[in-house]
Amino acid sequence: MNSVSSPSRSIAPSAFLALGSTAIAVYAFLPVGILASAVYCVIAVAVVAAVPVGILSGRKVSAHSWWLMVVALGLWVAGDIYYGIAENTSSVTTPSPADIAYVAGYLLIGFALVSVRSEGTPMLGFPDILEAAIMTAGVGLASWVFASGNKYPDASIWLGIFYTEFDVFLLVLVVFVVLHRRAGSPTHWLLGSAMALMVIADYASYVLEADGVITTRVLNICWLASYLLFGVAALRKDERPRVSTISRARTGMTRLVILTTAVAMTPIAMSVQLARGVPVTQWGPVLVVAASVIVALGALRMWSFLALLQRQSAALRRAADTDMVTGLANRALLGRRLGEILGPTGRDGVALVLIDLNRFSDINQTFGYTVGDQVLAEIGHRLTSLVGPDALVARLGGDEFAVVLPGPSDRHDAVATAMAAQRAVGAPMTVRDIKLTLECSVGVALSADRPSVGSEELVQRAYAAVVAAKTRQPRLAVWDRTMDVDRVDQLRRMGELEDAIATGELEVWFQPRLDLRTGRVSGLEALLRWRHPTEGLLLPAAFLASAEQTGMLPAVTAFVLDTSMAACRQWRLAGLDVDVAINLSVRDLVDASLANQVQTSLDRHLLPGSAVVFEVTETSAMMDPERSIDTLEALRSLGVSISIDDFGTGYSSLAYLASLPVQQLKMDRSFVTSIFTDSANLAIVRSTIDLAHSMGLHIVAEGVEDARTLGVLHGLGCDAVQGFHIARPVRADQVLATVRSVNISTSAAISGV
Repeated sequence: MNSVSSPSRSIAPSAFLALGSTAIAVYAFLPVGILASAVYCVIAVAVVAAVPVGILSGRKVSAHSWWLMVVALGLWVAGDIYYGIAENTSSVTTPSPADIAYVAGYLLIGFALVSVRSEGTPMLGFPDILEAAIMTAGVGLASWVFASGNKYPDASIWLGIFYTEFDVFLLVLVVFVVLHRRAGSPTHWLLGSAMALMVIADYASYVLEADGVITTRVLNICWLASYLLFGVAALRKDERPRVSTISRARTGMTRLVILTTAVAMTPIAMSVQLARGVPVTQWGPVLVVAASVIVALGALRMWSFLALLQRQSAALRRAADTDMVTGLANRALLGRRLGEILGPTGRDGVALVLIDLNRFSDINQTFGYTVGDQVLAEIGHRLTSLVGPDALVARLGGDEFAVVLPGPSDRHDAVATAMAAQRAVGAPMTVRDIKLTLECSVGVALSADRPSVGSEELVQRAYAAVVAAKTRQPRLAVWDRTMDVDRVDQLRRMGELEDAIATGELEVWFQPRLDLRTGRVSGLEALLRWRHPTEGLLLPAAFLASAEQTGMLPAVTAFVLDTSMAACRQWRLAGLDVDVAINLSVRDLVDASLANQVQTSLDRHLLPGSAVVFEVTETSAMMDPERSIDTLEALRSLGVSISIDDFGTGYSSLAYLASLPVQQLKMDRSFVTSIFTDSANLAIVRSTIDLAHSMGLHIVAEGVEDARTLGVLHGLGCDAVQGFHIARPVRADQVLATVRSVNISTSAAISGV
């Protein structure tokens, strides 16, 4: 369709231009008289008739502006018709009824240009109109000095001044439209050319014709050509310029040069008049009036410019202090407001609640950042709704929010707000017909916990509390002094961890797992230790979580894999046929290269896959279920076994558990150690053993600390146990002796149970 209709739309303006040019050429050779006047009027009427055709064809964007132009051109042509009749029937007087039509037409074209819109936005504003008026006043002053002969104006001269200056005013507005878009479409250039011809014709008619410089016929041809260009512009389809041919810098410089020239007309006019020797009494009043008009318009433009700067400055301040996604305060405003609230002495009773969304990145990865922004905006709205008007809610960036309670607030108030924030974040929300439930970790810091606390220090405390909250249930913590010490120690240890791997400070210890069916040790769990040169033997809890956050975990995992498999190979060569159980973290489960790394290590140490058991917690497997299952299935394909560690403390459903390639469940020690004091836990242990067997899984119980517990678990049908009653973790070189001792001491005990 477009390829068929486009040629006709592009040919019509060209044909109209050719036909109109021919008609004007015919008019140029007609003798003065009724025929020439009639031809002039016919051409003018035809042009006016072409404008509605262009509008009704749907080619114009700002149709309302073009309809104003239709009326304006119609008034001009009506004035021309009156003049044509008057010229051939009686003498023409100035002013005449035609001038009423001309003046009204000029005003309507001015309204038409000012009302032009682009994509719903006006293309000309109040500053543009002021600048056009300043330029017009400057041109008017130049006209009076250089062409009027310093005559005092009568009614006809005042009309001439109006027509010529309004022509200039309209021409400048057209130029501003072109500069506004920074490139001129053909329609704009046609309108500009039409106005330029109108300026030339009117200027010559009222300023120069008295000196006989230009004949009436030539002026009429200019006016007809101007009409014709208006008609061609109306018939063209409005379009955006494909290339921005005028830069913003050039646009601003052009306007500056024109304005400067207009303002400079006053001293230039004074210099010219002085050089001519014209008495000041003759030209002074005109210059004073003209200069006063220019100065007044310039002052108004400067006021408009300063008002714009104030609005832009306010907008920039708002942008600098506002988060663009949620509309909340940002980090900068939070710090400033918090500093103002605390004051120089650190006012008591101020609380900062920091909310960190858990696994928010999954939403961005799954649904895209647009949906992620919508979720953030909803969270921001919920947090704002739950606090009072005096509280400040801010988004610190990413998935972090903060609430400042200016107080007076105590620990109870702050914790209540923190819990309310958790509930607000955790309330379900629907995204693309999917119901989502978010979780968050919340840290609370109180200014009363230390005197003279500053805003930056209070924020640091809240961050420390959030880190602590991530390891707790519910995920909420209030800052205390030990958190600062822990954080400093963690940072220092992370700096030392890389060297610890290289220098052999990391060690892998092993704790036996007893098979209750045979009474012998069937495997050992690998447990990481750090023999720190100054702090002694550190357990994984002291450094492993930080290692995961800082990117050191892959190196630690590689060390544990290689060390554990090397030890297992040595045990097997010594005649001890056992497997080794290795714990995997969340970071390991989303590592697509883990299976290849395990295969390489198995091959290096000549071990079958059955020699290795990988233990994962329910929580770690649930963090990213899709990738976790892929990793576990890739490991299972190597022949290794998969065990769910700390079973019963996570939140996985049985349906999800059934989807995992699992061969073993490992009951959490919290249930086992209390079976004699808590009947509910005893029931959980019994049910878990039955559940594992019904699913064809091997069941292991942790936390066996005495013979009585061992006997109960054996009676309940538990497959294997692990705990201090069986054996404590030992170094690799102590494993053989420890296993022999366990096998001797427990086999008799098991057989007697």
